[in-house]
Amino acid sequence: MTGSPCDSASPPDNPPHHPEDRPYHSKRPHKKSRTGCKSCKTRKVKCDETRPACRSCRLRKTECVYPSPQPSRRQSSSAGGRSVRDHESPKPDLSGSSDASPPAPFSSAALVSRRKHHAVRPPSEPDDVSVITEPLFLPETTRDDFDMRLLWFYTIATSASFSLEPEQSPVRNLMRTGVVQLAFRTPFLMQSIFALAALHIQALGQEIDSNRALAYRAASFEGYRKAVEEADPETFPALLVNSLLLTALSSQTFRDPSSKDLYIIDWMAVWRGIGLMIDLMGPRKIAEAGLSILFYRPPINLETPTYTIPDQLFFMVSSIEPGDVDYPDTHTYHATLKCMGALYYSLKQGLDPTMCLRIVTWPTFIPYPFIELSRQKRPRALVILAYYGVFLKIADSLWWYKDIGQRTVCDICRYLGPDWVDLLKVPRLAMQNNDPFDLARIILEDPDWTSPPWSGIYFR
Repeated sequence: MTGSPCDSASPPDNPPHHPEDRPYHSKRPHKKSRTGCKSCKTRKVKCDETRPACRSCRLRKTECVYPSPQPSRRQSSSAGGRSVRDHESPKPDLSGSSDASPPAPFSSAALVSRRKHHAVRPPSEPDDVSVITEPLFLPETTRDDFDMRLLWFYTIATSASFSLEPEQSPVRNLMRTGVVQLAFRTPFLMQSIFALAALHIQALGQEIDSNRALAYRAASFEGYRKAVEEADPETFPALLVNSLLLTALSSQTFRDPSSKDLYIIDWMAVWRGIGLMIDLMGPRKIAEAGLSILFYRPPINLETPTYTIPDQLFFMVSSIEPGDVDYPDTHTYHATLKCMGALYYSLKQGLDPTMCLRIVTWPTFIPYPFIELSRQKRPRALVILAYYGVFLKIADSLWWYKDIGQRTVCDICRYLGPDWVDLLKVPRLAMQNNDPFDLARIILEDPDWTSPPWSGIYFR
């Protein structure tokens, strides 16, 4: 969901720091520990040398191994007397602070350098939403402040980008907590979370290191590719979630003026990757992993809405004659038009979040051979995609869908040229308009259409 950038304000005086309250170590000058555990030596942090496990290893829930027999000197008392049980189940702080002031902008290093952050509202949420004042989880490996700020931003804002449901809905909670926990065990998924949060921040117009944001994206794509090649069943849940995140990450190409034309064809293939991963895991394993609700699609009726298919599209396909290069693929075109008819049928009922979700998930319903026809740049396949591009313009309110529809329609109209201009009247007209209600009237070719009173709230 789009929103205005976070308002900046001067941060209040820093509260006193207590070592026992810090969830991770900052790198500060200290005297070397000669007899510390191997884990602390590897991470180059001061070990309190408490036996049988130092406090740092207890907090991180890692094995504490000392390189030599226990020394005779007294153990340090810096563990603060707290047991491992106190740290077994870190609880997210969802309440915020009623008297807290907003922190400095995202680029400020103070955001994650303190145990308790002052509350800041996600830019896409209403005023009465509960806020998260720190990352819900912390990676086991050492991360710098930039990583931690991205993780914090993901938990408070970006995690809601894949759900149109209210706050605290099962889907939002899964994206905010379960997906992050899964990312702890699969580095490529964690890289995707960092990359997506960085992309979201850029979309809000906030300052961020663009080179580092690109590095996260590259690491995400490369890690996903290697995981697919290895095909380790243990990583299948992470691969499935990552395939969803990639649809948002790869959408940035639409907004890059120097990117290739007709990128919509490649992006449709990215969407199909979700279906391939679902087929690979199977419904039972997806349910066991607790991911079923993440891939809910509003059902569509492929028979009833046939009459809603625009006449020009229906005639374009029904007039294919033997000898035409598209004649062997007539069935694929008809099947795709049925999916398109479902969008038209739903749009007649009004603009609501379910309609938006139907637009977003449409690529997962179309027959796979249609993507192959699009890759071959068959004109009829591109005409159908141009009409779908107009629907995509309606979904522009999702921050990662910004400009996708406009870029798609422009690319296709330019590529097909004047020979297909008569079939592209509706997409060409839609290029001049961005209002979702006006776009609906253009799509339906009904200037008197109005959305029912109970719908359209999401698009206003």
